Amino acid sequence: MTTPARKQYLRIKSQHTDALLLYQVGDFYETFDEDARIAARELQIVLTSRMYGSEAVPLAGIPLHALNNYIGKLITAGYKVAVCEQVGEVVGRGVVDREVTRILTAGTLSEPNLLPARQNNYLVAIAQGRVQSGLAAVDVSTGEFLVTWFRAEELPVALDAELQRLNPVECLLADGSNREAFHFPTRTITLTDCPVSFFTFEAAQERLCKLFGVQSLEAYGCAHVPQAVSAAGAIVAYLEKMNGGLLPLLTSLRSYNTTNYMVLDAHTQRNLELLQGTRSGGVQGSLLSVLDRTITPMGARQVRKTLTQPLLDLNELDARLSSIEELFESPALRSRFTMCLQAFSDMERISGRVRQGTATRNEVLGLRDNLERVPELRDLLLGCDSLLLRELADEAGNCQEVIDLVDVALMRAGDEDEDGDDGRLIRRGYNEELDALYASIWDSRRWMVTLEARERARTGIKSLRVSYNKVFGYYIEVSNANLKLVPDDYMRKQTLVNAERFITPDLKEHEARILSAVERIEEMEKSIYSDLLRQISTYYVRLVDTARVIARVDVLLSFAVVAIHQGYIRPQLEQGHGLDIRDGRHPVVEYTLDGDVFIPNDTQMEADDGKRIMLLTGPNMAGKSTYLRQVALIVLMAQIGCFVPAKYARLGLVDRVFTRVGAEDDIAAGKSTFMVEMEETGTILHHATRHSLLILDEIGRGTSTYDGLAIARAVVEHLHDRLGARTLFATHYHELASLADEMPHLGVYTMAISGEDEGSSIVFLHRVIEGCAGRSYGVHVARLAGMPMSIVERAEEVLRQLEEGQQMSESRLILLPESKETAERNGQARIAEEAVSYQGDVYWQSEEARRVASRLEAGEELDASTFNAYAITPLDALNLLFLSQRCSAERKHTREMERKA
Repeated sequence: MTTPARKQYLRIKSQHTDALLLYQVGDFYETFDEDARIAARELQIVLTSRMYGSEAVPLAGIPLHALNNYIGKLITAGYKVAVCEQVGEVVGRGVVDREVTRILTAGTLSEPNLLPARQNNYLVAIAQGRVQSGLAAVDVSTGEFLVTWFRAEELPVALDAELQRLNPVECLLADGSNREAFHFPTRTITLTDCPVSFFTFEAAQERLCKLFGVQSLEAYGCAHVPQAVSAAGAIVAYLEKMNGGLLPLLTSLRSYNTTNYMVLDAHTQRNLELLQGTRSGGVQGSLLSVLDRTITPMGARQVRKTLTQPLLDLNELDARLSSIEELFESPALRSRFTMCLQAFSDMERISGRVRQGTATRNEVLGLRDNLERVPELRDLLLGCDSLLLRELADEAGNCQEVIDLVDVALMRAGDEDEDGDDGRLIRRGYNEELDALYASIWDSRRWMVTLEARERARTGIKSLRVSYNKVFGYYIEVSNANLKLVPDDYMRKQTLVNAERFITPDLKEHEARILSAVERIEEMEKSIYSDLLRQISTYYVRLVDTARVIARVDVLLSFAVVAIHQGYIRPQLEQGHGLDIRDGRHPVVEYTLDGDVFIPNDTQMEADDGKRIMLLTGPNMAGKSTYLRQVALIVLMAQIGCFVPAKYARLGLVDRVFTRVGAEDDIAAGKSTFMVEMEETGTILHHATRHSLLILDEIGRGTSTYDGLAIARAVVEHLHDRLGARTLFATHYHELASLADEMPHLGVYTMAISGEDEGSSIVFLHRVIEGCAGRSYGVHVARLAGMPMSIVERAEEVLRQLEEGQQMSESRLILLPESKETAERNGQARIAEEAVSYQGDVYWQSEEARRVASRLEAGEELDASTFNAYAITPLDALNLLFLSQRCSAERKHTREMERKA
């Protein structure tokens, strides 16, 4: 038989089947059935059971006070959590009323201890359409609400880039959406399927208008983009379902177009390690780790946004650079700004918690203290020469009303009021009724304070104590040794091992008076405090705007501090296609060297009719990849308005940076590393413009030599003759260097080395010089990497043979034997004696090649009309050519021997 409590639980759980239900029972939140098994496993708590009627039900519980800690673990593990709380009073033996007060997911968290302080926590929604798609994003902890959209021809590159930039923790998709169509930046993202009705344009539009109290969305810039409205409306519907208390945080919707910023696709953001180091998997080793010297949490979040949205407006860039230059040149100004910013806590998120009505007293007092420092910050900004800094002063709102309101209403913990009471939340004089309640118990409290001294004097018991606890209330405690001195009016309340506890009629009367008033005081203070938060929240927009001004100042100061410490200079930016960097350095590599010397290099690409493609050859380990990334990072840093690591930099604005670096595969999609390489290269060539910067490293290396060389050459020709984009093209195909004779806009460079051509005396100088490398020194790198010496020596022998004109297949189709000396060392005398330059047991890749080989070995003469050349792979063609030469030599030798005979 099912009990009433069990029925209540099952009813509530049936309404939230996709979430773990935390069901309040007294001082614990309990989980039941499968939820209990999951909670016990994920939280490492005890799984037990309880009888409900005739049914043994699994359960696992957590204390009320530890809720946030455990919720954080469940959310991180990818679960939704529904919090079901007691909302009614316990009456007799009946079932107390309960209801779900909030549903928590990765994207709807606002509790400070569950969020990373220095980065945003975005929830996004994607609305797909045939012509365009919309993307909306919200951070409920800061109230930031954004929307953008993409044309069909921009997908999926632009959408993937924006997802990489935002790095959301949760994504909303309409039921039935193809999840495989999106490339999310992390596998831990929570994907949530929502009803299609959430994404319906008409309903979404109505929802947004109601939220903002407007009749149309014209003022928000997205009224004529149905997919954008649908995505934003879906977020509002989802928050309304999960936790309606979050909606007041959304006071505006900002529309933006990604084409207003330098576009950085997802591959480029990863390859340049902007926010995350490839090796560390975290901030260490990233450009962010170098540039982030922010002081406030708001500034730390802002620097991430700044880094991933480089500007295209010269005026805006010049204003930002000028403000950094002013801070750069004035140590005193930097010091004053630093001291001022150190006084600010996370105003942005605290303001959000005030708006929700969940801010604690210490948070509100902290907010008040922050606002008291804002005038100081404004004065500093107004005293600057930079136009941008002075404009920021005007945007920092004056919130003196909030300061005055908190001062008159709220007491600090530990402070005493005029009556010496240090336990009050609301200051005396703010509410007359509350003050009357405090006055009503003042006599009783004073009576309690003096009771112990009076009773010791009356009874003669020097160890007598008057104490209080929540279970037994106020009591008089007397040790067993003094029980004979206890007066007749003492009534026994509790017996302990070494003492007895008593009450008296007067004590009971004063206790009842105090406890009744205290309970009423607690209710009143809670109500007054909630009303105080509501009053402060009317200034929410002004508070958030001020917090964002502080964040922007923090970022500018951070860039100036980094420039001083790292020796950066102000770049010269212009419209055009020039690129002139003198003594440029890689910011991250230089930073990690920790004082060691970084070898700088120049980069010069002339505008219009000059050299705009830089073909870079050179050995492995010589620094080609570092140099390529260095140029891209210097350009990017300049266009976020930051000083750059160089002695001089004059840069034409870049609309997009593309990178094709490294070898990756996509096994899940059935794509090899070469297929991924070709797809990425194709995407670059389709989307790049003449104003773009292309970083291409080893195009064509994932296939056979001839195939790869052909593809690399075709790409270079396309870049030179058609696209005209500034390009750094690193390659091991030294044959491409001859293209400089045919292509006037192509310059050939190499990485310099010093030392002999063989052996360990080679030194990589990490310098870029004009000219072409003659070899790649891969065997030397293998030696440096610790490859077994027997393999290194054998590789050197094979390399010498190849350099003398012998051929070897990349897939070991044509095998070179060991030299006589090596074979003898290995005890293979027979092989040494019979060593030849060709081993005829060849594996042919196509049947056509096998048939042609048989005809060649049979002595037939062949021409192009006697076989299908298109059915033969390049590698088979190479082997057939060698076989044809061998057979021809053998026939010639046979004829010569017959003639002599």
